[in-house]
Amino acid sequence: MALPQQEVTPTILSNLLETCRESEAGLRRAAVRSKKHGLKEFFGAESLQQALFAAELELELKKLGVPMKRLTRPRAKLRGWKEIRGTRLLPAGDQTVLFLCEWGERAALGEYLAALRSDLPASVRELVEGQYSQLREAYTRLDQIREQLRSDGQEPR
Repeated sequence: MALPQQEVTPTILSNLLETCRESEAGLRRAAVRSKKHGLKEFFGAESLQQALFAAELELELKKLGVPMKRLTRPRAKLRGWKEIRGTRLLPAGDQTVLFLCEWGERAALGEYLAALRSDLPASVRELVEGQYSQLREAYTRLDQIREQLRSDGQEPR
């Protein structure tokens, strides 16, 4: 049995909020682990962007009357972000951090795409579409950074 619309939207937004919080934390860890100044700046800026996304989603959930305690469910579920914590077992360096960030961002894009395939109210859809668009741009920049590292000979082929 399908959930009523008034339950579906908060569930979807809560899932996206959790996704943004994971991405924010993962990108913050990536900024700390990165050796290159440019990567540190990029990851730091993207971490702040994810924090903004989370704040926007939290505001939308509050407008829908979702209780605050429901918004605090930390649960690492996105591949890549979870793994970046334990990179001691992986080869060190910007290539590994970049790979894990791409992995995490790809998973986040999937979460947003699933949300956009659902029946969201117009104002919520507009918010989610805007965040998805910015997330795609960041993923494209990650891909460009990886290609630049490869062309500079800093990434194993």
